Amino acid sequence: MSNLLEILITCDANNTLWTCSIWDFHTGTNLMTYKGGGTAESHTLSFIGCDYLAAVEKTKPILHVWPLNSQQTVQGMRFILPGKASAFAVTPDGSYCVAGIEDKIYLWQVSSGSLLTIINRHYQKVNLLKFTSDGRFFVSAAEDGMVMVWSLATVAANPEVELVTQTIAGQHDPVYIFSDHSLPVTDLCISKTGMHGRLFTVSSDRSCKVYDLACGEMLLNLIFDEPLSSITLDVLELNIFIGSTEGKIFQFSLTNPPRNRDVLINNEDNGNVFSSHTKAVTCLSVSLNGDTLMSGSNDEQVILWHIRSKQPVRIIRHKGPVTNAFFTINYDTIYKQDFVPRIVLQNLERTLEKNNTNVAEIEVIVRKENSFWPKYDDICIDSSYDSVVSKEMELELKQNEAKLKIELEKMKQINSNLYALSIENVLKSIPTENVKQNLNSKKKKNKKK
Repeated sequence: MSNLLEILITCDANNTLWTCSIWDFHTGTNLMTYKGGGTAESHTLSFIGCDYLAAVEKTKPILHVWPLNSQQTVQGMRFILPGKASAFAVTPDGSYCVAGIEDKIYLWQVSSGSLLTIINRHYQKVNLLKFTSDGRFFVSAAEDGMVMVWSLATVAANPEVELVTQTIAGQHDPVYIFSDHSLPVTDLCISKTGMHGRLFTVSSDRSCKVYDLACGEMLLNLIFDEPLSSITLDVLELNIFIGSTEGKIFQFSLTNPPRNRDVLINNEDNGNVFSSHTKAVTCLSVSLNGDTLMSGSNDEQVILWHIRSKQPVRIIRHKGPVTNAFFTINYDTIYKQDFVPRIVLQNLERTLEKNNTNVAEIEVIVRKENSFWPKYDDICIDSSYDSVVSKEMELELKQNEAKLKIELEKMKQINSNLYALSIENVLKSIPTENVKQNLNSKKKKNKKK
């Protein structure tokens, strides 16, 4: 099965068989199951690099982590969170992770387990956390209807780590604050270009809003007749698919934008509606080839749709409401018996308060060698050469320098001679032309007479 290009991963609310599962969506075959994690909270299933899969348990403050090739969680470690998390996300490279616990956002460094900061800017429970494709920014959305964009470098940087306490934490300013929704935000998605692209949010207030992350302005406000629950983009980001609490999925094209910013979407237009679910659509995702739309719902079904015909191709039934489901690339690690993970995991700290003597210093090793610069290994002089060789090289350098000076003087003399010759020729040509003009004028006068 390692020849598959992409796979489907799902979670449901019934954890009797497994917590999450990997599927071959072409045939509906179950490729891998991960057990022992209870029921995964919605919008918390994430990959940690290419080595691990992580999900937050719905009823306990525990983060469960599985190696991709193992059905059982990581042995000998328990990732206890400061509280029951409602949102979780990891950077694409697996370096940092964020969790939404009540109205606060906790940020950890994965390799050390250090709690870097606690952001306290939302007023109600955080529902969603998502990183941009480059991992430099992340977006948070909460039940207070507010959406905030954060810079990871700004939030994580704190020069006085030992002085940070629980009481003064969270004093960070976001890049943008969007407060256009009047009810809880239920889902969001970000363009692949990150801060140079767009942000899409849906809410229970029946609206879908499109923001330009480059300038922080709202570009479009789509208003529907029913509350919205999920959203996703296609591969080329030409269409958005919006799921509702009534089980419908609306397709809206971004290639023909309307003249007005506020647009009312009519549900009677069945040409752009996928309708087969009977309950709220909780998850949406589009395959990498752009032909298949996946929708997960509270009616315990995962439906694969052919986008052009809007017809269901396959239905994968689950034992409970679907909480997490998305397409992803097929990792070779899933099928390997033995592999050495590149990402080091540590137990997560639960408080910011540290003693001055126990501050962990993390050495970040950066590979500064750039392969696109030419290398001049032959010019390097080893320090073990004796003084005789170095003197000979100094003499050669001096001789070469003297030769270059002589050549330079010769070139200067040649240039000056050429300049003098050209000036002389120009001066000689001026009177002859004047004489010719005078002769021609005299001839013309004689002819007239």
